[in-house]
Amino acid sequence: MKVAILGCGPAGLLCAHAVLQETGERPVIYSRKAKSYIPGSQYLHEAIPDLTSHYPECIVQYTRMGTREGYAGKVYGDPNHPCGWENYNQLYPGWNLIHAYDLLWDYWEDNITDMEVTANNLPQIIKNSDLVITTLPAPDFCLACCGIHKFGGTPFWIKPLPLPSEDEHRNICIYNGNEEDWWYRWSILGDRCSIEATIPMPEALRGYKVTETDCDCWPEVVKAGRWATWKHGVLLTDAYKTAKEACGATSPV
Repeated sequence: MKVAILGCGPAGLLCAHAVLQETGERPVIYSRKAKSYIPGSQYLHEAIPDLTSHYPECIVQYTRMGTREGYAGKVYGDPNHPCGWENYNQLYPGWNLIHAYDLLWDYWEDNITDMEVTANNLPQIIKNSDLVITTLPAPDFCLACCGIHKFGGTPFWIKPLPLPSEDEHRNICIYNGNEEDWWYRWSILGDRCSIEATIPMPEALRGYKVTETDCDCWPEVVKAGRWATWKHGVLLTDAYKTAKEACGATSPV
């Protein structure tokens, strides 16, 4: 099976890892050959065989301040917008994404074909492959003109902060629904501290919180990960599972 993976971020390389496990073949990865910077706001929610330890590497404490309406209004501009507020007050097992991505990059770097994947050259990749899995942003490949397809979401900014020495061994996410505060999340994950807001901050990285899309372009391409599916709540480990299933996995992953 000739498999092509689009994207070399954590989701793309997790897909490559899954394809190798399931088929025994190394897929070709098409992407601009640039390692993604992870500011510390992410972690793996499940163990990945042959990559992470079986047992959790940490316990992530979720806590919240204020109200659900205050959080949703600050993040999405609508106090009634669906969000995961009810999940932000408990403990979760976690695995270090930064370390896992470093291992994946070292292993897969030589398999990355350095190129800009576009809607123009995607047909040739499809023609040369038995299976194509994309983790790249869905809007980049939308064929509809005049904005027919919608891509919901809101921009946000994440700023790395100095790691407090007294908290350097903690893993914590604080979700802030206090309307008087300008930020909505502060976290220490993977030994990195960061703060997030939907207003621009100096020396911050711009991101985008996706929600949903009605785009149905490229049905022959498997979409894996949050950016390709353009769905809220999709995890990096979901990209791994999607790739396994696309290769015919029948056993639980």
